Amino acid sequence: MKRHSYRERDYAFGQAMLSLRTNMGLTQAGLADLLKISRHAVGEWEAGSNYPKAERMQHFVALCVRASVFAPEREEEEIRALWKTAHQRVLLDEAWLSALLSTHTTLALTSTTEVGAISDQAPAMEAAAFPRIDWVGSLDVSRFTGREGELAELIQWIV
Repeated sequence: MKRHSYRERDYAFGQAMLSLRTNMGLTQAGLADLLKISRHAVGEWEAGSNYPKAERMQHFVALCVRASVFAPEREEEEIRALWKTAHQRVLLDEAWLSALLSTHTTLALTSTTEVGAISDQAPAMEAAAFPRIDWVGSLDVSRFTGREGELAELIQWIV
């Protein structure tokens, strides 16, 4: 008889990965391309059925920091929590984290100063602040408008 070993899914980790990816404005395939892994691997992370290796996790965290998806002034705390949630066998590299956050802080201060000094680039900066989202796989909801009669009938059946 063949035995299946099903592990429990880590929904907290999966939800954290999903929300960070979507806050960056990336699809699973887009994130996979940036991390040079398969889209399936990203899907497993978001399903909570697998964890990234430490190197991939560092690369992912670096992408998140560059995209400013962590709360300002709380980046380090949120990165530590994510690392802990990811059940990494390797401890978080403190030197790497300090270098990453100091580089990001320097870039953020520089870009803030430049934005204040150069006002004619504001439209381009605003466009960069709101990344484009790939809606190719989204549902077509145009068929759901104007169906109040059917909704009322369903409510009557349920009640």
